Amino acid sequence: MAKPLECSAVYPTLAVPSVPEACNWYVERLGFKIRFLWGDPPAHGAIMLGEACVHFWQGEPQLGANWFYFDIGNLDEMHNRAKANGVTITRGPETYSWGMREFNAVDLNGYNIRFGQHAGIVD
Repeated sequence: MAKPLECSAVYPTLAVPSVPEACNWYVERLGFKIRFLWGDPPAHGAIMLGEACVHFWQGEPQLGANWFYFDIGNLDEMHNRAKANGVTITRGPETYSWGMREFNAVDLNGYNIRFGQHAGIVD
């Protein structure tokens, strides 16, 4: 029997013309806190309200360019399950310099989904 899959969070990730402006709007107008800003100038950032987190990336807002990010504890098991069930994998598992091992897929409606697992990389 397969081990149950676990997921600790999902991060909606949205394209915005200016990451700092988007983050600051949520902070100033809705009481969110900035979780991080990455890059100089920032090309990726995240805001939080309690445990809820939304990511922004520098880009032109458009359907299909955004993705959902699932932070899970068992990436290889999820990848194997997705592959075995005919899910379209657009990028196989890879470990990135930001400390995550990730793979990308597409759901039945064409939405981009990314699964990531903390890889324990420390700078």
